[in-house]
Amino acid sequence: MTSAEFGGMTVHAAATPGAEVIEGLRAWAIPGRPAEFPYSLVLGHLRSVGKHFLEAELLVLLDEIRRSVAESEGRDRPSFLHRFLDVVLDKHDDRYDYPSYTALSLLTRPAPADRHEALRARDDLVLLLLADLVRFEGRASTGTPDVPHDMPPTPELVAKRARLAVRVMEPAALRALPSGVVDAAAVAAVPGRTPSGPLAAEILRAAAPEQALALSASVQPVYVLHDEYLFLRTLQSFETTFTFMSSALGLAVRRLDDDRPRESADLVGAVADVLKESLPLFSLLATMRPEAFQTFRTFTEGASAIQSAGYKTFESLCSTPGLARLASSAYTSVPPVRERVLNGQPTVQGTWHALITAHRLDPADDAALRAAADRLESVHQRWKQTHYRLAVRMIGERSGTGYTQGVPYLAAVLDNRLFPAPDRHGALVG
Repeated sequence: MTSAEFGGMTVHAAATPGAEVIEGLRAWAIPGRPAEFPYSLVLGHLRSVGKHFLEAELLVLLDEIRRSVAESEGRDRPSFLHRFLDVVLDKHDDRYDYPSYTALSLLTRPAPADRHEALRARDDLVLLLLADLVRFEGRASTGTPDVPHDMPPTPELVAKRARLAVRVMEPAALRALPSGVVDAAAVAAVPGRTPSGPLAAEILRAAAPEQALALSASVQPVYVLHDEYLFLRTLQSFETTFTFMSSALGLAVRRLDDDRPRESADLVGAVADVLKESLPLFSLLATMRPEAFQTFRTFTEGASAIQSAGYKTFESLCSTPGLARLASSAYTSVPPVRERVLNGQPTVQGTWHALITAHRLDPADDAALRAAADRLESVHQRWKQTHYRLAVRMIGERSGTGYTQGVPYLAAVLDNRLFPAPDRHGALVG
C-alpha cells in the first residue's frame, strides 16, 4: 500500500478492502484500544468505493462506534471523531445535505472577531485546501495516484488546474506566508506563475497535525471519479471565503452603529477584494469534465449549494432580502439564517440609511461607503454571471441537486442586487 504524507498525517493512496476496514475498526473498539482512531483506514476505503456505496455492515459498525463515543464524551461539544462519524454516516442517517457533503463541520470554525485574524484564518484554510488539491492532482500523473482515481485527467489538465489554483493562492500566500515564499513583484506582473508544487509542499509541510487530520477527513466523495475531489475542494474554498465575508460585514454593521463609517467602508471594500481574489475558483471548477460531473452528481441528490448558510449570511448582511426571497427555497433551505433575518438582523444598508436619516453621516463618509458598496456589487455581479455560465455548461436545463431548479433559478436571480435601491427589494443567488 502506497501513501502520501504531509503534516504528520498519512493518507493511503490505495484501496482498502471493506473486510480489512471492519477488522481494523473492531480491533480499535476493544478495551485497551489505541488512542488514535484509524481515520486513514476508513478514508482509504471510502474514497475507493464512494460514500454512497459503503457496505451496510461497515455503516452499522460505524454507527455503533459513534454511539459509544457519544456516551463517553457527552453531547455538549462533540469531538472531532464524533463530527467525522456524523459526516460519514449522513446518508445512513438520512440527513445528507450540502453541509455534510462538503464536511464543513470538520473544517470551518466561527471567524475571529478581529478582522485581520479573520482574514488570516480564511487565508490559512484556503491555502491548505488548494495546496492539498495541487498535491492530489499532481499524483494523478504518477504510478501511485490517490483515490478516487477513476477517469484520471491528462497531464495538460493537471497543469492547468495547478495554475488556476495558484491564482487564488498567491494573494493569500503574500499575506499569510513568510516573506520570500511567493515573489510579490512576479505576482503583480503576471499572476498565476508561482510554481505550484513547491508552494503546495511548503504549505502542507507546515500544517499542524490537527490541520492535516481535518484536511484529510474532509474529503468524502460519493463516488470514485477523480474530478469529485476538485469539486469538493473548490466548494470548501468558497465556503471558507463566505465565512470571512460574513464576519467582515457583521463588523461593518457594528462600526456603522458606532459612528465609524470609514472603518465600515474599509471592511466592505475588503469583502469585495477577497471575493474578487476568489473568482478564479470558478475557472478552476470549469476544468471539471461535464461527463464526470454528470456521473457523480447522480449520487449527490439532496445536497445543493442553495443550502449554503455561509452565502446566505453574507447576502443578508448586505441588505434585508425581500419577503418573496425569504419565502423561496433560497432561504427556507437555511432556516437559522432565515430566522435571524426575520428577527430583525441589522444590515450594512439598513444601518447606513439609518445614519443618513438621523443626519449622522458626513457626505464624504457616505461617498466612501457608496464606493465600497458599488465595488462589492460589481464583483458580485461578475460572480453570479460566472456561476450561471458554469451551471449552463455543466448541467444545461436539468434540475439542480437538492431538489432545486438549477440553471433556471440562477437565471431568475441575475438581476437581484446586494444593495438594492430603496424602491427595490431583493438580493442575489444562492
